[in-house]
Amino acid sequence: MVKALAAVLEGPKDLQFREFSLPEVGEDDAILRVEACGLCGTDYEQWLGAFNDFADGMPIIPGHEIMGFIESIGPSASKRWNVVEGDRVAIEPIIPCGHCEDCVKGAYTRCQSDLGYGLYQGTKRAPSLWGGYASHVYLHPRTMVHKLPADIPTDLMTLVNPLSNAIRWIYEVGQAGLGKTVVIEGPGQRGLLAVVAARKAGAAKIIVTGTKADAGRLQLAITLGATAIINVEEENPVERVSELTLGAGADVVLDVSSGAVAPILQGIDMLKRGGRLVLAGLKGSNKLNDFPVDKVALREIQLIGVLSAGWESTEMAIAMIRDEGSKLQPLCSHTFSLDRVTDAVRTLGREMSDGREAVHITLVP
Repeated sequence: MVKALAAVLEGPKDLQFREFSLPEVGEDDAILRVEACGLCGTDYEQWLGAFNDFADGMPIIPGHEIMGFIESIGPSASKRWNVVEGDRVAIEPIIPCGHCEDCVKGAYTRCQSDLGYGLYQGTKRAPSLWGGYASHVYLHPRTMVHKLPADIPTDLMTLVNPLSNAIRWIYEVGQAGLGKTVVIEGPGQRGLLAVVAARKAGAAKIIVTGTKADAGRLQLAITLGATAIINVEEENPVERVSELTLGAGADVVLDVSSGAVAPILQGIDMLKRGGRLVLAGLKGSNKLNDFPVDKVALREIQLIGVLSAGWESTEMAIAMIRDEGSKLQPLCSHTFSLDRVTDAVRTLGREMSDGREAVHITLVP
């Protein structure tokens, strides 16, 4: 029987390789041969143990930015997804149930079933292959499957998931558009891709904040289309945004910073009346004290939490990579083989370095 090889997160900072039997494919499901899996800040936080109380916890096969080739597929699944064996596809991290209140409303990023890839089902739930740190992934009948161009380089193609997130958070949820001012707090992978999304949406001012350690990423933000950058350790970001907007403030603030809660309070002060603060950066156990409830209410500030992307934003991301991929290639900083998965995660978390700025990391079997 053919076996799949996977890196299993048995506990915090403990990735172990295990083999799993490939399940028999039925009428309505499929097996994906993994071409690559992208990594983001969530992967590092998961490796540290941040999500052990979420969904199934550990042991789990991480990896939610998954792409690959259809290896085997049932006839009903082939018809539903419009794919055949050999097709190159990307899959969305969330598997919608289709029945809960949110799914019925079309908001499947809030699906109440908590099914999905990389962060949800552990290895104890059959058939175990629910994450991209593996040679193969099981495709549940309700998986959201997107066909991919065949001629895009692997590392560039793995930007589909984070770019789709940025599009949804900036454009669909943040409602950035022509002439708007956007502030992006945190120049990580998704923050930098949010620059690209804001530029595509027609934002007039795109301001990115970061720390001294983010110097290389902040310069990359300028290359990608940011109109200004702010080192929050050297300048007051609220005062600087006020200066850059001539006192008008921002229309949209996207917080994609990890762990820090100060950007939330700063983001509220950066916004104009009625502005939107989109919260995407996870803070772990860090609590937000002294929250300015009256300021938010009196100025009608909108606070919106976001988790993932959706169908339309994913299709938009694929089109942008196909048409403007050369502009995004500088984001693709590192590629690691699966047998070096721990090095990949540690590089992402800046625990180790080869002298290059780690932005988008691709893991290949």
